[in-house]
Amino acid sequence: MAGEQKKAQLRAGPAQERAGRLEWGHLRFFLEMVRAGSLSRAAQRLGVDRNTVARRVAALEEELGLPLFERGPQGWTRTGAGEELSALARRVEEDVLALARHADARDRQVSGTVRLTTTPHIAHHLLAPELPALRDRWPALVLELAADQRHFDLTRREADLALRMGRPRDAALVTRKVGDVAFGIYASPSYLQGRTEVDFDHDCFLGFDEALAGTPQERWLEREAPQRRVVFRCNSSGALAAAARSGIGLALLPCFLADGDPGLRRLASATPTGHEIWLLVHGDLRRTPRVKAVIDWVDQLFGRAAPRLAGKRPER
Repeated sequence: MAGEQKKAQLRAGPAQERAGRLEWGHLRFFLEMVRAGSLSRAAQRLGVDRNTVARRVAALEEELGLPLFERGPQGWTRTGAGEELSALARRVEEDVLALARHADARDRQVSGTVRLTTTPHIAHHLLAPELPALRDRWPALVLELAADQRHFDLTRREADLALRMGRPRDAALVTRKVGDVAFGIYASPSYLQGRTEVDFDHDCFLGFDEALAGTPQERWLEREAPQRRVVFRCNSSGALAAAARSGIGLALLPCFLADGDPGLRRLASATPTGHEIWLLVHGDLRRTPRVKAVIDWVDQLFGRAAPRLAGKRPER
């Protein structure tokens, strides 16, 4: 029996030794390369440069003694070992993230950093102006605002909270609607020249690019005016508002963004019913004091902003 135990220890020795040398942080870079499919995209998502990603992946390969990617002129391709390791690394990542959420849920201090992700126009026009109320209430709390069109993965701790337009389908997250956003068609006074109605056959339109063609407002425009003349496309509501302000055409914009802009006028034509705004949080974190403090702040500011969100016209 003792001989068998000794043999088992000898067999386990190399794996244990290798695990002792392994830098677990390298796995995060390896997994992002797997998910992103390229050095550039992985670097962008991690907030580092390409060389850092390449160096960390190479370090993991050296520690494991295995080639995980084949480097070629068309990019990096996973080897058989890379395919196998990616499944194992995801399991390690899930366990590490669960451990971090477990620890966070037991932190009773309203301090530290909370990362909230949302679209740029919500970040700029709704959240940022209300930061003094959060700072006055919780001075030891740091809000990190990620204003981006892409959806950050809350299960992988890319963010703690998310405010998203439209009903979410993330079954693993706790979700709640916090408001409704009305939309209107806007243009500059110079473009309108006194008009108050849209001419779908002759007006010039500004819209989102192909990446955002599935948004409710773009689908509404496609139904109402499939032959409309589009003269500008982009992936930002702020850029659409700026283009409309310049006088080159009409844009379908959130009323809370455009109604207070002196360079824009809302037309009287029918517009889509609007978007719902939903708050998302991982179930393990929703009662963490610092996260709950931000959730309460979001609830309060959306309550105050409800008339603007509903498109009630401000006094001019």
